[in-house]
Amino acid sequence: MGIRIYKIFALIVIAVLVAGAALILKPKTSETQKKQASPNGEIEFIIEEGQLLSTTAHLLAERDLITSRNLFVAYAILSGHERDFRVGRYKIGQPVSIAGLVSMFSQGLSETEDVVVTIPEGSNIADIDQILVKAGLIMEGGSLRADTWKLEGYLFPDTYRFGQQTAVEDIILKMEENFEIKTRELFKDLKVQKLKDAVIVASMLEKEVKTEQDMQLVAGIIEKRFQLGMPLEIDATVAYGVCRQKFLLGQPCDVSLANIVDNIPKDSAYNTYKRRGLPAGPISNPGLKAINAALNPRPSEYLYYLSAKDGTTIFSKTAAEHIKARAKYLNL
Repeated sequence: MGIRIYKIFALIVIAVLVAGAALILKPKTSETQKKQASPNGEIEFIIEEGQLLSTTAHLLAERDLITSRNLFVAYAILSGHERDFRVGRYKIGQPVSIAGLVSMFSQGLSETEDVVVTIPEGSNIADIDQILVKAGLIMEGGSLRADTWKLEGYLFPDTYRFGQQTAVEDIILKMEENFEIKTRELFKDLKVQKLKDAVIVASMLEKEVKTEQDMQLVAGIIEKRFQLGMPLEIDATVAYGVCRQKFLLGQPCDVSLANIVDNIPKDSAYNTYKRRGLPAGPISNPGLKAINAALNPRPSEYLYYLSAKDGTTIFSKTAAEHIKARAKYLNL
């Protein structure tokens, strides 16, 4: 027991020394630094996608920006930031301690020439394509490819930072990886089919209702309709089905402009009026709120719902109540 305590104490001492050194030690200004520095004394340092911690340490040491590669790696690990470094173009003033560099890289304090894009919850891949086009990252239709459409529902809506020359494949991969990271705990005990069904339901909730409470109630209605053998009759799936064929041809299509009324009688793998059960796949990329609702449907007496013109959700217990609600809130 005494030896074990001694080892723990020794590790604590080492950790304290590493942290202290990382905070205190700063590289002296060298001729190499002077040659690299801009007129205002800053040095540009780039962290690229997939760059290893050891590579970052090597490049920093090579340019005399840190005093020790091993100390840099040790401090990054001890501080828990070894996997947090963000891609970007950084401006490093002189002198900066190892702790300062680790903080800078883990917070992503890079230059603003990196492009920041926000993908809202409920965006489909065509929406994402337009966002990336407006950000100047891709040409129009650059992400509308067959291999990308397979990922509909699995590109996590979030705020991202990309270099101006980032390839579309790397952009899509980043979103896919982010989905896996953000949903890992939620899906860890689910079988594959249950996971897929949850993503499909969540993708519909994103397009149908706004609040988390409404999402849970609608998830409960979807579950009840399954149990009763009723079709889901969700307008958003019909709209997505209208655009789906264009999507697969690499053509943009705005689902919000799709003619739902004329297409309800037309059969498709996404027409939940004509076919019972879930549509063929997700119709948008859901966020955590919708995914949580899909996994935790709320039982209720309701069997119908509609979205009023002001965005609120009106719930009904019977078909007769639903017809009255349609006349009152939608003038139908």
